[in-house]
Amino acid sequence: MSLLIHILKFKLLTFIKVQGDINVKSAVKQISSSIVYILFAVGIFFFTRNIVTYLMEDVRIGMFLLHRFIFVVLFIFFMTVNIGNIVVSYSTFFKTREVGFLLTMPISFAKIFLIKFLDNFFYSSSTLLLMVTAALAGYTSYFGLPWYFIPFAVVFLILPFMFIAGTLGAITLLVIMRFAATFGIKKVLVTIASVYGATIILFYIFSSPVQLVTKVFAYFPNIDNYFGFLESPAIKLLPNHWVADALYWISSGKFTAAGWYVYLLILVSILFFLFALYLAKKWFYKTWLVFLNLSSELSVKKKSNGKSVFSFEKKSSLMPRREALVKRELLLFIREPSQWTHFIVMLFLITIFIVSISSIDVMILNAYNIYLKTLIYLIIYLFNVFLIASMALRFIFPLVSLEGETIWKIRSAPLDYKKLMLTRLFIYFSVIFVIGQLLNFVSNYQFSIMLTLISQLNTAFVTITLVSLNFGMGAAYANYKEKNPIRVASSQGASLTFLFTIIYLVFLIVLLFAPLSNYFYEFDKSSLASLSQLIYTSLILGTFALIVSYLSISKGVRHFLKDI
Repeated sequence: MSLLIHILKFKLLTFIKVQGDINVKSAVKQISSSIVYILFAVGIFFFTRNIVTYLMEDVRIGMFLLHRFIFVVLFIFFMTVNIGNIVVSYSTFFKTREVGFLLTMPISFAKIFLIKFLDNFFYSSSTLLLMVTAALAGYTSYFGLPWYFIPFAVVFLILPFMFIAGTLGAITLLVIMRFAATFGIKKVLVTIASVYGATIILFYIFSSPVQLVTKVFAYFPNIDNYFGFLESPAIKLLPNHWVADALYWISSGKFTAAGWYVYLLILVSILFFLFALYLAKKWFYKTWLVFLNLSSELSVKKKSNGKSVFSFEKKSSLMPRREALVKRELLLFIREPSQWTHFIVMLFLITIFIVSISSIDVMILNAYNIYLKTLIYLIIYLFNVFLIASMALRFIFPLVSLEGETIWKIRSAPLDYKKLMLTRLFIYFSVIFVIGQLLNFVSNYQFSIMLTLISQLNTAFVTITLVSLNFGMGAAYANYKEKNPIRVASSQGASLTFLFTIIYLVFLIVLLFAPLSNYFYEFDKSSLASLSQLIYTSLILGTFALIVSYLSISKGVRHFLKDI
């Protein structure tokens, strides 16, 4: 135990230690970052309180449906943390030099697993904890709960909930790597993906929001009562259900009823953690050897296959220099497992999302008033934007940093670095742009052709804005010594970029709410006035996109020139 505490102590010191000499520039940068975090927390506080006020007093969905909305949000949050931990843990458990070094020391495999798991969990969850804490403060303010409910909820509700998701992700990774040697990595990945897909689909089947709203409003106006008997017993086994129900009973003043769910969260999180340590003791070293075997087999296959689709020997219609840049980027992406595996995971989540919103027309038609129609539409649209933002943060932000310590080779070569970076940026932008347009079309095709076209245009402007922002911030906070793109996308600069993205999402809500409300109100009348308001929002978004893209890309290139 003393050895474990010693390692964790110095990892904490290296985390909080100021890198480099303290000067005016670094001090201003740190102060500015702190101000952004504080302002963001304040914004999340007011945004959450206003959303709860709107749902409770304007839409009047009642206490039970409000917490079922929180229940769905927590499920998305759980899956994000869970799948994110699988991908991040793959890099930090098997691909870092630190693990190889620790394996040569007299340290148990369970302790090595514990060190890296805690490192992953707290390194990548700090921004999420800030968001959740600020949101809980807004929730607490609306319901008039005592101030000490905030730290209580963070420690005894949110952290155990996130810990369950994180440990389940680490356990899943160990299972994948352990059985990959026996059944093959492809079969194991397909099986795990099928299990996750079935889980998500079953979740939406057993917890249909539309059916629940219909059932609850049958008891109108007594919709503040607890309607748990209307739900499937299966979803009551989920951790997000325990958190949502605990919040319901606490906000209703029945703290004793919430105690059972707090107990369940803490108990299950401890059991999952102990089970993960047990598997690590039995399998961690074996899975590390499996990773080495898989890496060697992959390199042998590459040599034996000869020319690949993106081989430099194959001719293409591109100019030689442009062809070299494009093929170089594609080959680097394919050769890095953390890149294409994370991309496949995101595509999988997008596919599940597309399937789950296939009944959006039913949602809109069964909405009870204009405000609820607008709210449902905005939630789906903002989730589209959030997926686009997630891909931009994951693949665009690390773009400059991934040049690595060999950046001097590119700088010394007879290349125009600006064209190189713009070519790389365009490759990723094209993929994200197509995915964004597809998501938006699936969400809007059942509406009028005009709304669909305007929404496609807005999504294009949003994609340009988010991609440019991530490129500029990624160049400003470039780290050429970090080889892991996931770590780069979880750094302080990435957290700041994510905060700016959330602020942009709030800006979208404010900008689109009134025009969309007017459109749904005038929908049957085919009013041109409501469409003209939506067109004005497109002009605003387009202007904003041009300004942000120009400033971000130009400053991103200048930051690179200063850093070298």
